[in-house]
Amino acid sequence: MNLLQRLTRSGLTVSAFSLFFMLDSSALQAQFQRTPLTASGEPEVAEPQAKPTQSGAEAAVKKVAEMFKQAFDTGNAEKIASFWAPEGEYIESGGRRLVGRPEIQKMYTEYFKNNKDAKIQISVDAVREIGDSLAIEEGRTVVTVPEAPPAFSQYTATHVKQNGKWKVASVKETAISPSVSQINLKDLEWLIGTWTTEDEGVTLKTVYRWLPGKKFIERTFSASAGKKTQQLGVQIIGIDPLSGDIMSWTFNTDGSHAIGIWMPVEAGWAIESRGVMANGMLTSANNIVTKIDKNGCRWQSVNRFVNGVEQPDALEVVSKRD
Repeated sequence: MNLLQRLTRSGLTVSAFSLFFMLDSSALQAQFQRTPLTASGEPEVAEPQAKPTQSGAEAAVKKVAEMFKQAFDTGNAEKIASFWAPEGEYIESGGRRLVGRPEIQKMYTEYFKNNKDAKIQISVDAVREIGDSLAIEEGRTVVTVPEAPPAFSQYTATHVKQNGKWKVASVKETAISPSVSQINLKDLEWLIGTWTTEDEGVTLKTVYRWLPGKKFIERTFSASAGKKTQQLGVQIIGIDPLSGDIMSWTFNTDGSHAIGIWMPVEAGWAIESRGVMANGMLTSANNIVTKIDKNGCRWQSVNRFVNGVEQPDALEVVSKRD
């Protein structure tokens, strides 16, 4: 049996490590934390991790975000406008204020007309329930349009419960434009070297090194259990000359691959990742890497989907420099 195979919740036999590569290997260690091997080197088939209990408001808000993405990706302006309350407002990143469903629908209709095949990624960072009929949502979005740089934003949305249903009362959006000093590959230089994570007799080794010219960083992965070692894949990190963004391209030994867009956040980076598994299933995830100090960092992968089906968030784990 392959060193790191296990039976997934869907009943498919895949490499757990490869699955995380496809969701973007920048947070591979977190999936590794949940896939221990037995002493013989065979994987344990673990029960799916239970999700934290959500309030009714939080579940409803996240459902709206999911449906909003579906409507946006299909260019359905009427459906998008229906998420707002009749008197709801939308304040664009440029400051324009739209009030009422008709205005919001008109704006999105025009947008989709001028931006064919636009797609959106939504990261819901927090939902705060205030009383029984009010909730505040905070999150981030990445909008991609063919042959154009991705557009990053953060937003605050106010949801109200009307006649038993949650509706958007207000959304205020702010564009995120990382400064030139932030978009610098040298900001990742602290990663250069060898990092390890260990759990239940399995060791994951990640090696970062500069490629000649120091325009790209190469990242390689391997996993060991006892005397067995398996090479898992390689990732190339660099600045895209067209968009100016730090991006990563991941290629795995099973034929899967992923692409990530890196955004600076406090004490680390957030990576918006999209990929495809060797069997053709599409993947997406939001991965967070946080620097603890020069010898330690934290990794986590959230908002993970395989072919549109939500997967459990990975546990946050710590890697140490050798």
